[in-house]
Amino acid sequence: MNDRNANERPEFLDPEFEPGEFDRLERQLRQALTMEAQRIHPHDRLAEVLRAAHEEGPSTEGRPHRRWLLPVAAAAAVALIVGGAWAATHGDDNQLVPTPPASSGPATSGSPNTSAASPTRTSPAPPPVVGAASLPVYFVGPTAPGKTTYKLFREFLRDGLTAGASPAERAKASLVLAIHSQAYSGSDGYLQPWAGQTIGDVTVTSQRISIALANAGAKGLDPQTQRLAVQELVWTAQAAVGKGTIPVQFSIADGSAALFGRYPTAQTYNRPGPNNLSADLAPVWVTSPGRDAILSTTTPVVVQGEAIAFEAAVGWELRRSQTVVRSGSTLASIGAPAQGGYTVNLGRLTPGSYTIRVFETSPANGSVTAQKSVSFTVR
Repeated sequence: MNDRNANERPEFLDPEFEPGEFDRLERQLRQALTMEAQRIHPHDRLAEVLRAAHEEGPSTEGRPHRRWLLPVAAAAAVALIVGGAWAATHGDDNQLVPTPPASSGPATSGSPNTSAASPTRTSPAPPPVVGAASLPVYFVGPTAPGKTTYKLFREFLRDGLTAGASPAERAKASLVLAIHSQAYSGSDGYLQPWAGQTIGDVTVTSQRISIALANAGAKGLDPQTQRLAVQELVWTAQAAVGKGTIPVQFSIADGSAALFGRYPTAQTYNRPGPNNLSADLAPVWVTSPGRDAILSTTTPVVVQGEAIAFEAAVGWELRRSQTVVRSGSTLASIGAPAQGGYTVNLGRLTPGSYTIRVFETSPANGSVTAQKSVSFTVR
């Protein structure tokens, strides 16, 4: 369990950093190192190492015994076992089971695994926009087209809010964007669990984020969608405030005592721990380019995102109209169950409209288990 105080500023490599808290120079160095590492293509030497370990006899005079070979071989075997364990539990999206404190509800601040839960390490914030704020917003959507497994996707959206707004103002503006997902339902399949909802007062202290809602939520939703709908507001508010996992509590203006009739307003809610992010988050995000971004032909196009992927591996395709013009694969900075960042440098592109599709495939049969697509224009 992470015992860090919610108000304590985390270190650079800590998963509790929120968008906007990374140092720009450190981010650039990290990205450069990642790209250099991706140019290295090691080959499988496990068989060679094992053979050498077995063939090496006892030490002889003048020749030291290579005892280091056995630990190396053991480490390689452990890596294979760990990877196989993740594949066994991640082969089917329907096996991703949320970890609420009770029943199937969102994580509450009073539960053993979330009283001091740490958020995911998030990707760097987008470049600042003078006079306007780019706000983190979470939506409930399918992990891949045609799938009925839903998770949370994060996007950065602009609002009329100024860049100098208070944490409470940022949280409210982000929450208003989150509950109005119908604009993206057709293109991304995002659900509308908060249709007809209104965000009231939002207050932020060092101990709590309080959100006032007009009603308890729509009826007729299945329990998993209800749970994710609550977590959608939790993640959005915490990301907008940018102070880590401050517990979130709701109040309902119509006097209801529970969201969707299931989640009491007397409780506070939080994110799952860093080793259980797949309970809430979609396996693949694309964080840059942003939605419908307009990019220059004079600047290399760099795709960035986050992934919770087996062995950190994700594939990608660049499409122009319906034609795949480029494709490949890359590695995130860390593999599942953690969420790691990935980068794909597409270089300079000719003018036109493009779609970048990033996906994860099943290690069992190669089928696409999760994906995210973002369209952009180069001029």
